[in-house]
Amino acid sequence: MATNDVQLTGGIRSNLLLLQQLSGKLDRTQQRLATGNKINSAIDGPVAYFASKGLNRRADDLATLKDSIDQSISTVKAADVGVTKIEGLVEQARGFITTAYQNLGSDANSMALRKSLADQFNTLLRQIDKLAQDSSYQGKNLLVGSGLRLDATSSSKSATNALPGVTASRVTNVTKPDDYVVDIRGTGLISANASDIANAERDRGISNLTVTGFQSKTSGNFDNIALRYTGGKGKDKTFTITEGDVSFTKTFTTAEWAIAKATGKPLNLDHQFPSGTHINFDIDFDQIDDVPDTYGLGTSIIEKFVDVTVSVSNFNGVGQEIQRSGSSLLGQQKLADGENSWNFDTGTPRVTVDERTILQSAFNDALVGTAYGHAASGIVGTPVINPLSIATDSTYTVTADATVADFDFVSGRFNSLHVNVAGPGGLTSAGVNTDGVYTFTAGDGNASVDISFLRAGLLGVVTAPASTAAQADGTEAVTGAALSAATIGLTSILSPLATNLAHNLNFNVKTDDAQAIFALDDGYGGKATITVPLSNAASTTMVFSIVGGPNAGAVIQLTLQPGTLRADSESTVRYNAIGQFTAPDELKFDQRAAQTGLTSTLKTIQVTDGTDQNNMTVQLNETNTNQITVVSQNVQTDGQGLAIDFAQNNWLDRADIDNAAGMLDAAKVRLRSSASALNNNLDVITTRLSYTKEFMDVLAEGANKLVVADQNEEGANMLQLQTRQQLGTISLSLANQAQQAILRLF
Repeated sequence: MATNDVQLTGGIRSNLLLLQQLSGKLDRTQQRLATGNKINSAIDGPVAYFASKGLNRRADDLATLKDSIDQSISTVKAADVGVTKIEGLVEQARGFITTAYQNLGSDANSMALRKSLADQFNTLLRQIDKLAQDSSYQGKNLLVGSGLRLDATSSSKSATNALPGVTASRVTNVTKPDDYVVDIRGTGLISANASDIANAERDRGISNLTVTGFQSKTSGNFDNIALRYTGGKGKDKTFTITEGDVSFTKTFTTAEWAIAKATGKPLNLDHQFPSGTHINFDIDFDQIDDVPDTYGLGTSIIEKFVDVTVSVSNFNGVGQEIQRSGSSLLGQQKLADGENSWNFDTGTPRVTVDERTILQSAFNDALVGTAYGHAASGIVGTPVINPLSIATDSTYTVTADATVADFDFVSGRFNSLHVNVAGPGGLTSAGVNTDGVYTFTAGDGNASVDISFLRAGLLGVVTAPASTAAQADGTEAVTGAALSAATIGLTSILSPLATNLAHNLNFNVKTDDAQAIFALDDGYGGKATITVPLSNAASTTMVFSIVGGPNAGAVIQLTLQPGTLRADSESTVRYNAIGQFTAPDELKFDQRAAQTGLTSTLKTIQVTDGTDQNNMTVQLNETNTNQITVVSQNVQTDGQGLAIDFAQNNWLDRADIDNAAGMLDAAKVRLRSSASALNNNLDVITTRLSYTKEFMDVLAEGANKLVVADQNEEGANMLQLQTRQQLGTISLSLANQAQQAILRLF
């Protein structure tokens, strides 16, 4: 069947076909004008369409990539801000060090200030770590590094903490694995800073100051000794000796000084602390009162030395041994109670030392100490004991016995002494008649102890009975014409004479034509006077009660025969006697047994592996064939980062402050390097971001060139097509008019 039963003329059909074509073109032009694209689908131009599609897709990928790059830049900027602030904290820490350098004195205030500065320094280091850890941005932290960590093994720390007197062992600022051997040595022998002793003698007006002893293995300390004097010129004098939190106070009265001055025996302070520290000095009131300006008032600090050394040696890096000793001066690697540290290039071992018990871990050979006590001059040099025979830590005590008959009033000492030495082997004795070396079997297992005695120094440890009246009367010496020896005698000593003294009782007798005056002078300021008639018809008993001096209250009785005095004459009668000797002073010396000692090794290893999880990889193109990795910089204070260690030994030593200063200088260089690395990466990423933005525009422009319609051209096309359509319609109308003319014929 025909598709069109109506027969059209050729002209009409041509016009109709033209109109149909114009309508299609008008529709396409209208679509281009409406969409702005000349190609809206693959049908419009497959090559251009798909080329534009590819360019747009690439531009879209770059837009997504740009956002990622932007976030990467923010991450780097966050790290850069962190580095800048950390640099400021490092400069602040440098200020603490500058202040510490300005207060390097060994006085208590300077040391307390340096300790406070060290504590503030440590707090600042912790803040540096926290700042670095808080610089994370969207899960990435470019300031904490790889997380690699080195530390001492738990087993080595436990073994070191097992040493008596050692706790809290650790190693800080570990830069590489190493082994640190902790070795403890020393006898515990106590001494003191010679300069401090000289200053104390000068400033307090005392003399013969000594600090000796062996440090206790259970209650020892490293504390300095404070010697404080209070009183005043012409007043009683009080001395307070303090070691740590233990004090001892003793007051010497003016009455005691008067006796001491009269007898020529200086006052003496002798004391031993529970720590083993023994202090002894002589006191002269006149010498104290003559101290310029202060009259001796004030406090002297005496630095105590203890023979104990904790040394640490390492094997890796630059192998070396570093010692901290209780016998070093303050500020020169002195061992302290509490934490001590040893700075190596591979790390800083730290242990907390207990001053009371550290000697229990120390190696030492057997040793005999020098004598101490007020009578220490009684022993010359150091007693000799075979070291192999010394099995215990022991104290030897020396005393002496004598008789009245052995006292020599010319030399002022006993001619012979029965000396007793009590030690771990018991009590043994020997007669000491001359100065020299004597042997006693008082050591461990009755081992021999050879002691060189000076008899004059032993007087303070002698025990002897007082002279009887008969013994004193036997020393009678009479000179002058007033009376004869046969007519006078000492019959009794009713009250005892002063102890620990030799006494010369001198009676001066003066007569005139009526009476005789007997004046007693004991040589120590004690006096008594009695007057008797010249013509004594019977035996006369004269009782002298001494007034003044150490013999005050003593009563001496003389008997005078009748008719024995001569007028206008003068005589002197002298009797010699000794008061009871009670050994008021001490004479001791110590021995210290050998000890094998203990050592331990602190071993540092890698305990945490490093990872790249904190590194940031930035994709720089849409196909991920170009990347840059920003490596996380460790700007924490550990050994793998800035390597700024915590303050060592509370900055007690200048060397500790020097170490801190050197670490800060090196840290500043590392910070600059880290900042440079971050900024270089930031520059690269910023450049790529700018490039990506501009390249996206290029791609979009290229895509548009392929599909975007020219609005001017399409507008002109539309106008032309509309005109042609109107002309076609007119032409078709004219063709139809010819047909209508035929119809009008009918």
